[in-house]
Amino acid sequence: MKAKISIIAGFLVGGILLYLALRNIEFAKLAAIYSKVNPVYIIPVVFIVAIELVFRGARWRLLLLPSNPAVRVADAFKLEAAGLALNNILPLRLGELARAAFTARIFKIPLITVLATILVERLLDVLVLILMFAVAARFGGITGGFMNYGGLLWGLVAGLAAGIAALIFADELVAHEWCSGFFVRFPSVRLLFERVAMGVKGFHSFRNGALIFLFAGLQWFMDALIFYLLGMAFGLGDILDIFKSVALVFEGAAAASVPGMPGNFGNYEFVMMRVLGAWGVPEDTGFAYVSYAHVLGYIAITLLGVFFIYQMGQSLGKVWGEFSSGGGEKS
Repeated sequence: MKAKISIIAGFLVGGILLYLALRNIEFAKLAAIYSKVNPVYIIPVVFIVAIELVFRGARWRLLLLPSNPAVRVADAFKLEAAGLALNNILPLRLGELARAAFTARIFKIPLITVLATILVERLLDVLVLILMFAVAARFGGITGGFMNYGGLLWGLVAGLAAGIAALIFADELVAHEWCSGFFVRFPSVRLLFERVAMGVKGFHSFRNGALIFLFAGLQWFMDALIFYLLGMAFGLGDILDIFKSVALVFEGAAAASVPGMPGNFGNYEFVMMRVLGAWGVPEDTGFAYVSYAHVLGYIAITLLGVFFIYQMGQSLGKVWGEFSSGGGEKS
């Protein structure tokens, strides 16, 4: 029942925001805007989408390696693509749970360990995005919006860094003499901590930890490069420099964090158009640009991910049937 309410609420929120984004759009103008798009900049965008997924896969592989050294970048790449595709198609962000379950089955890793690596991914994403946004705002002269909450953002950075550090040193907590008595009395809790700790052991190597941060930054920079190139394709090069493109990535990620429809349709367009409007982009052009970027990325990732899902012997129906009812692997 709760899942159904969440799904209905998500579609309702996304639908309302999509209506608000569309209500002043003159659709007759959109065809003219799309006809002027320079295809020279579109071709590299498709390749950059794939490169971005490679960086995602390389980062996640480093987090999974302590649990199973057999994991390859290609394996993590396929599973990342499959999870993102399922997020685009199914409600409730079931792609994350399905990705974790697929990985646990294929590589014989406890589910809670895989989930710990995904949690670290999300925390790291937010941390890196805030830092990139702060740099872009500083050197790109971006004001207003989230920059009005600078103190809150830096507080969030400190909290995220502390959270990641706590996860990294979870195994030290288990081994500490102050906690040994507690874990002897509750062995199941000890096992839980140990499995969670295994999911963040990739940070115990300075080299791997540095690479995890580097790949996270490169992953999001690829997204910024996509926005920048599409801006050139739409003739917005004078407005959308690389710094504003980084800011758009941050704003887009913030929009995607709001529960809504699969693929984040509605909330994504609404937020991004408001940002572009504040920079002087006309509403029709802003919608054309945002919708083009959104649909292009949606199609590329979904087609690639669905291919890998079926390659793994799964199907969309199987995934929905298993995970919509709270099924899946147990830890």
